[in-house]
Amino acid sequence: DVYLDASVIIIFALVVWILGGNVFPSWHPEWGLGVSWTTGLMAGLLFFLSLLLHEMAHSVVARSYGIPVPRITLFMFGGVSEMQEEPTSPKQEFWIAIVGPAMSLFLGLVFTALASALAPPDFGAMLVEDQQAALASLAPLPTLLFWLGPVNFILAIFNMVPGFPLDGGRVLRAGLWWMTGNLEQATRWAATGGRIFGWVLMLIGALEVLSGVFQGLWLILIGWFITSAASSSYSQLLMRRTLQGCRVADVMRTHFETVDADLTVAEFIDDYLLKSSQRLWPVTSGDRLVGFASLDTIQEIEPADRPGKRLRDIMRTDLDKLTVPANADAMKAMERMSYGSMPMAVVRGDEVVGLLSQEDMVKWLTLHPRDRLSA
Repeated sequence: DVYLDASVIIIFALVVWILGGNVFPSWHPEWGLGVSWTTGLMAGLLFFLSLLLHEMAHSVVARSYGIPVPRITLFMFGGVSEMQEEPTSPKQEFWIAIVGPAMSLFLGLVFTALASALAPPDFGAMLVEDQQAALASLAPLPTLLFWLGPVNFILAIFNMVPGFPLDGGRVLRAGLWWMTGNLEQATRWAATGGRIFGWVLMLIGALEVLSGVFQGLWLILIGWFITSAASSSYSQLLMRRTLQGCRVADVMRTHFETVDADLTVAEFIDDYLLKSSQRLWPVTSGDRLVGFASLDTIQEIEPADRPGKRLRDIMRTDLDKLTVPANADAMKAMERMSYGSMPMAVVRGDEVVGLLSQEDMVKWLTLHPRDRLSA
């Protein structure tokens, strides 16, 4: 599956605006607005197609090694192939990482070759003598291809910076992993390189902003993103390895309350919701789980209607979204939950045996020493 983060809209609009309103009109002063903006729009679409192909290359190689990749997400600064498991060897890590920049390099060569084939016969000589005249001689299609080629070269070079979690940082981690035999140590060193690179970008961006070059704000944002991603990627590795072999039953909360489906909303509020820090209540009918009640399910109910409505009338019934088997992998269960999201009920057959929240898992991780980590 391919997902588009909302930030994609921002960067796509910015790319089209820069190309259609600035770059292409400067190359082709004779073009009308329609041609400039249409060419800019097509270049923006092909740019994001290039990012998608870059990530698909990672995903195809990862899946060839048996690593599940359920989705690719494109966002403001690129994309990510969401692998459910870490590579099991330095060789896997190297090939999964290097194929992305290789794809960008290949696309750069293809776009540049196509642009050259569609350009006037004397384009090369004109480019050396008068760059402006050479660019002005290009039709719309070779113009956008002439822009896309170098952009993909830049994408390949940028991704090969040896800072985790950039592809170059993953290649570095593969080499360090191969030399030391220790994935955690290799990740820590590569992530440190990523943070240093991010700080350097932020410093350069800040200096540019202080000099009046406000494009430096983009360097600050990209540097902050890389620094944050490096730290979170290392933390995720530690979490994944600490939870290795753990089941949901090992980390769930076992002290919780259930409520009866015939309880009125008013009774639920007075006797349960206001007297407990529990955020999700399994609703049962007899001994059978039939739904869930929470603050979210009742806050839209008018106060005057609460004594007359029962939980069975307003409870959530999408049991599959809010339940997890007790023997499920703890890390995979955590990946289902976003920060601050509703807890899930842990079930064994038809019986609710616990509740699972990110807060409980963080507490469990805090209480278990890192000496469980293996090299």
